[in-house]
Amino acid sequence: MEDADVGVDGLSIDLIRRGLASERLGRHIYLFGRTASSCALARQLADAGAEEGTVVLAEDGARLHLAVLLRPDLPLRSAARFASIATLALADTLGADGAPDAVECTMAAQGAQYVILGVGAEWRPRRDAAAGVDRNAFTAAFLNHLDRWFTRWEAGGIGALDVGRRASSRLIPGEGGHARQ
Repeated sequence: MEDADVGVDGLSIDLIRRGLASERLGRHIYLFGRTASSCALARQLADAGAEEGTVVLAEDGARLHLAVLLRPDLPLRSAARFASIATLALADTLGADGAPDAVECTMAAQGAQYVILGVGAEWRPRRDAAAGVDRNAFTAAFLNHLDRWFTRWEAGGIGALDVGRRASSRLIPGEGGHARQ
């Protein structure tokens, strides 16, 4: 085990599925080691007809790259506002123990065909090594929160997310200008 991996668990599709409450997200999960881009792999799967809720994971030491394929009935011009469901789900997930030290969200849309929501998370090497970091639980929690926000969006459109955007203001500036819970 490399120093960067001390205290960080390996990803397991079975452990992630045990924590999933979603029936839509995670029915198909692909797990890769070091790879160029989980979003690029998800895009290839989407172009090949993968179903909504397909999840692509890649791990590189203490870094996790996650991409989720969604097929919302959405005009391309609305995709940018739709992407806020990923940040809302991430805000809900960051309150848990073992949350990453750094995160990023990305979104790619292919017309009205599909949206790929990507999350990159990184845990500082040796951080809390004695307690460990459960990236499986983090991944399952994020997917559960994402499913909840996606369901809310389906029921009420973009306006249904406004309440969540106001609630996510509970994120406060952290050290170095990063947001943290």
